Amino acid sequence: MEVHHHPHVEKKNFKEYFLEFLMIFLAVTLGFFAEGLREHLGDKTKEKEYLSSMISELQYDTAKYKQVIQTVTYLRPIFDSLYINAKEAKRFNYVLQGRWNTPVNEQSTIYQPALTTIEQLKSSGNLRLIEDKNIANKIMAYATFVNNNILQTRVADMMEAANNVYEQEDAISDEEDFNQKLDDNMRQNLLPQNSALFDMRLLVKDSVTLNKLANSFINFKARDYGYSIVISKADSLATELIQIISDKYHFAQK
Repeated sequence: MEVHHHPHVEKKNFKEYFLEFLMIFLAVTLGFFAEGLREHLGDKTKEKEYLSSMISELQYDTAKYKQVIQTVTYLRPIFDSLYINAKEAKRFNYVLQGRWNTPVNEQSTIYQPALTTIEQLKSSGNLRLIEDKNIANKIMAYATFVNNNILQTRVADMMEAANNVYEQEDAISDEEDFNQKLDDNMRQNLLPQNSALFDMRLLVKDSVTLNKLANSFINFKARDYGYSIVISKADSLATELIQIISDKYHFAQK
């Protein structure tokens, strides 16, 4: 009768089990760290992409801020001239002079920053990617200032002051010359700021109505001045932010 022998299986000792466990543990741990490193490198890449995009937007903002300040400075004495033009209308044969009235009607001093990259950072939760907390805080400070002092208040104030002037001129002026120049601009495809000068003949001569028109120019001038102060502050904040981001991340400034 044939006897079947069970194969002899050598039992592992504790040291072998421990070495197997250690190898598995190290493999899992290294995999975990490798994945963490990949995520970290990916986050750093995203951080730089966001900040590079932000610098481009900030540089555009600062260029526009300077343009606004330049336009406000240019219009300031023109408002004074228009005030006298309306206040002492008889001296000017009851005509609003195109050399003053045209720039006020056609030169815009309103700029609304888009804050596109900052809004993307906020809405996506990726503001956490900005490791330098000083920079992150300054980004939020700039966005808060722009939202609170330009987008939500000053722009509306400026539009109200401008519309006040336009409505009064529409009510008491003959806009025949304006209409002719407008047609010329449209035929030549000219931008409003490049418009030919147009006069507006006043249809009223009573001092109260003319004084109201004159005061609207000064009100517009005052709103322009307040707006320019806010724009100057926004320009300062944006310029500082460009500098600290460029210094930290070694971006070449354009």
